[in-house]
Amino acid sequence: MTAVHPKLIKSAINQTPMAMLGMLVVSIAFIVIFSRYIPLTVLAIWFGCQLLLAALRISNALLFKKCLTAEDEKGLVSNEWFFILLNVYQAATWTASSILLIIYAPQPFELVSFVVTIGIITAATLTMSSLFRVYLVFILGMMIPQIAIMFYYGEHQHIAMVIFSVIYIPATLLLSKSILNSQLSNIKAHEELERTAQAFRKQSFTDNLTNLYNRRYFFENAVNILLMANRENQPVALLMLDIDHFKKINDTYGHQAGDQALISVSQNIQALMRKSDILARVGGEEFAILLPNTSLDGAKLIAEKIRLNIANQPIVMDDIRIDMQLSIGVAELNDDNPTMEKLYMRADKHLYLAKQNGRNQCYPSI
Repeated sequence: MTAVHPKLIKSAINQTPMAMLGMLVVSIAFIVIFSRYIPLTVLAIWFGCQLLLAALRISNALLFKKCLTAEDEKGLVSNEWFFILLNVYQAATWTASSILLIIYAPQPFELVSFVVTIGIITAATLTMSSLFRVYLVFILGMMIPQIAIMFYYGEHQHIAMVIFSVIYIPATLLLSKSILNSQLSNIKAHEELERTAQAFRKQSFTDNLTNLYNRRYFFENAVNILLMANRENQPVALLMLDIDHFKKINDTYGHQAGDQALISVSQNIQALMRKSDILARVGGEEFAILLPNTSLDGAKLIAEKIRLNIANQPIVMDDIRIDMQLSIGVAELNDDNPTMEKLYMRADKHLYLAKQNGRNQCYPSI
């Protein structure tokens, strides 16, 4: 049943306590005004029904909140039906108050009951418009008995109230729909702003081509990871990777092939990463991987696994096979490399040695 935006449901939830407080205040005012006509025992029973309604509405709001948190669609549907039933119940209690006035109070107090009903409905426009179906049931449940009572009396002033109702009901529903549309527009505008802000945030730490982390994000987070590793005496390793003969790929096959090579290598490496590892593109064809809780020997194994994976997965463009190779420098956090700057310099030096020794290899090797 429910196709209501979660934020609209949340809006109704947030307004429930104040709405119930207002309803109880009006109920107390009703008791004070009509206690001279209606027996106190009857009023006490009626007010007890109002207290029960308030408790059930609060409970309904809490269940709505729980279902929203759990993203329980079935639970949201059930609670919307429960909310509708509670509004039928609320309409019944106020219809009962009107019947009590017919039984115990003299005319023209039935007109006071009509005015109170109009006031409650108007106030509910602000609190229930976010759940339009619920509000529709509520307004009809409140007004139809009042119209019937006006017809029951049938005097000129009562028929005037019926005519007023015929104008009031559609006007109020249109107002409620307008409030709902305004809320939806605000929600959509806010969500669009959030998406735009999120896109800007992502651009600030993501490489546009490969969708990997960029150099800035890598080094900012690496410093924090190294500080924690030093404090807890945990091993950390760094891999520096470079695509061999990348310039030749660009010159021979074009920059589109070069871009495809970068994307392919990025995806293949990323598929081998653990959740704790940080992979970034730190230069044109250069990548870096920070490996928390990884010794030098463990890092060598990972580096060799990556190298073999890339070597065994050539890229194909326009029926042309392009073999890919990586040179990888490996270094670990230790007394000689106690900072990110020193660790990076050591891994970069080892990358240079891997290239100097013939490329397509790791240094130091297993």
